[in-house]
Amino acid sequence: MNPWKRFLAEGGMLAGALLLQQTLVRWIAFGPVRPDLTLIALTVLALRRGSIAGLYGGMALGLVQDVYAVEALGANVLAKSLIGYGLGFFEERIVKIMPATRVLLLGAAFAAHDLIFYLAAGIRGSMFWSAWLRQSLPSALYTLVLGGLAFYYAAGVRPKDG
Repeated sequence: MNPWKRFLAEGGMLAGALLLQQTLVRWIAFGPVRPDLTLIALTVLALRRGSIAGLYGGMALGLVQDVYAVEALGANVLAKSLIGYGLGFFEERIVKIMPATRVLLLGAAFAAHDLIFYLAAGIRGSMFWSAWLRQSLPSALYTLVLGGLAFYYAAGVRPKDG
């Protein structure tokens, strides 16, 4: 695929995930439990394209999300950038990941993302544990279900190597 077409397609995937996160997710949420569609898209991008693409994709997503979360300004860009880079680095340098393992990696990325976000936003102590147990863990499970479906679909439409 032409590099510009690939760039536009991946940018469209991130923009679409961001748009759906800001619009559709409120309709499929269960109270404070919401899936993180942007993290799913970032995981797909970072695992396909590597650490630099993951870093830039996470930075772009985080900057836009920080516009909507001014009380924690900078926390989204920090968390998304680190997670995007880390996922891409893991895929490039550590081990080539089997498709089923990507869901577990998404879960670890979600946990790390929320930990970084909460610490950067200044949420600590009992407030941290309350947010972690009541929002992060249920949202992580919801995101894993949707992420598993996304990875299954992405593996089906991905061109075969060789």
